[in-house]
Amino acid sequence: MSEISENVLKLILQKLESQEELLVLLIPDFKTKKGVANFFGVCEKTLDNWKESGKFQEGVEYFINEKGRVEYIPQGLYEHKKNRQNKQNTNKEAKSEKQKIYHPSVMNIVKGLKVG
Repeated sequence: MSEISENVLKLILQKLESQEELLVLLIPDFKTKKGVANFFGVCEKTLDNWKESGKFQEGVEYFINEKGRVEYIPQGLYEHKKNRQNKQNTNKEAKSEKQKIYHPSVMNIVKGLKVG
């Protein structure tokens, strides 16, 4: 391997390590209900409602530990948020595609108006 490619690999490794350090600072606290609620931008009661309604599934987003307490699964929470955002984006796109249909006489009036 040439000296240049070794230097490039070292630089890439340094960048990855610095990105990893930044990521650790940004990872939300999933150990508490409050941290999970902040991650989703909802109140803690909403998390309880999601568990009761089945939006949060045991074994996917959370589990009950040996002490009977709820522990959250980070990967499941990330997937839930990603799916939730995709669903919201799909709904926004569907709403924007709908066109308002006016009575033909209204359309004639609107066409005749000059803007500006």
